[in-house]
Amino acid sequence: MYVEVVSTQAVVGSTTKFYVGLDLAALESRCSGYAVIVCSDVCVLKVFKCLYSDDEILDEVLRLGRSEEVVVSVDAPFSIGSGMRDVDRKMLAMGFKVFPPGFSHMRRLTARAEKLVHELISNGLSRVYETHPRSALLSSRCSSVEEVLSRLGVILNTNLSSLRKDVRDAIIAATVSYCIDNNCCVVVEGVDGRIILLNNICSNR
Repeated sequence: MYVEVVSTQAVVGSTTKFYVGLDLAALESRCSGYAVIVCSDVCVLKVFKCLYSDDEILDEVLRLGRSEEVVVSVDAPFSIGSGMRDVDRKMLAMGFKVFPPGFSHMRRLTARAEKLVHELISNGLSRVYETHPRSALLSSRCSSVEEVLSRLGVILNTNLSSLRKDVRDAIIAATVSYCIDNNCCVVVEGVDGRIILLNNICSNR
């Protein structure tokens, strides 16, 4: 099932919102890309960097707040299920190349994601979602993360060309968080989970 998400929440001009993207690594010794889009009167890509330990990730996210003003999208499976989830099958059927959580190299990542998501929710963050940045970029029909930000009206004050892939993917995940509140995302939904992507924001380019 491919479902368009319609949000009734207003964002810009009301209160400050934080849209977080996390490209989670399987190991704490490797870079987990982290990005934050901050929206008040305007929306700006404020943070994009590598984080490593679970404690470092939790500290960075939780310092933003513990309420509806923080939306987090994580690039990692949230559950292992039977190894090949129904939502993974739907993604593959739609042409999106995902690695199911039962694959050997994905098991450690999935276990880390389950633990981290539990900690975030336990600490008051209810809006935590699974995404897949590569598929989100494809579903947007944009050619780059820069084009995604431009189409969404997110201000970019630096050149992203030298960023490593982990961080660029985290920025795409942050735009997914933004789109959850701004009527520009879609959900691929199965009986055992859902993955949030971008809608075709660049279809008329």
